Amino acid sequence: AGLAGADALRAFADAHRAYATAHPGRWELLQRVASPSTVASSEAARVGSLTLATLRGYPVPDDQRVHAARFVGATINGYLALTRNDAYSHRAEPTDASWRAAVDALDRALATWPTERIHPSDPENTA
Repeated sequence: AGLAGADALRAFADAHRAYATAHPGRWELLQRVASPSTVASSEAARVGSLTLATLRGYPVPDDQRVHAARFVGATINGYLALTRNDAYSHRAEPTDASWRAAVDALDRALATWPTERIHPSDPENTA
């Protein structure tokens, strides 16, 4: 709350990472397909609202927000899944530096998000 742009994104990503680190079993359960009742819950709405609030600090057009939210989620979840599976343990470089680089790359991508439709010829993207 009260943050925007890169600061909001970093806080959002770091909160996910902290939760995944502190509660690996719960985090893994959250990566499964949600039931209809879970999707309709106030908790799910709150998480969705936080994601969209984080994106408001970027010039992502309204019709592109779902794509941007999926991109952010995929990047965060992918990094956390690889970390959980020790995929980075064979390198000497600290994973904290890689995490910061990934979040910085997300920030740059969101800051330069295209204003046109992602794939104008895609039937899902026709107006």
